[in-house]
Amino acid sequence: MRAVCTVVKNACLRVGGKRVSEIGRGLLVFCGFSGSDSRESIEKALKKIAGLRVMDDAAGKLNCSLADVGGEMLFVSNFTLYGDVKKGFRPSFTRSMGYAEAEELYDYALERLRALGVAVKGGVFGGEMEIEALHDGPINIMIDSEELA
Repeated sequence: MRAVCTVVKNACLRVGGKRVSEIGRGLLVFCGFSGSDSRESIEKALKKIAGLRVMDDAAGKLNCSLADVGGEMLFVSNFTLYGDVKKGFRPSFTRSMGYAEAEELYDYALERLRALGVAVKGGVFGGEMEIEALHDGPINIMIDSEELA
């Protein structure tokens, strides 16, 4: 699993012009799954995302987690995180997990994040989403489950 975690002041996700999810202060997380991912292989990454200390403390230092500040998470599926541009200019997505398997793993990831105490909201898997976010920092952290194994 690859994830891009961005600190936001707020974020809103729409599908077909209709507001589906929104959060206040917290993390906007884009996640993608590779063909080799499994429930077991993404567990460390999910724990890392849930506990990231990228929120400001009273002194303005990146020292707090979402739980510490009462923050929320918007967790959005994004197969393009496994886009490969080694050859040419059009990305290849052959490393991305197939639709049905990825949808099951995305739902599992949402469940696990909730079980870890995260106030998480999801997007619409495979949907044409519009995401509006007010970035804070900017702070962007990339997490790859293959690097945590």
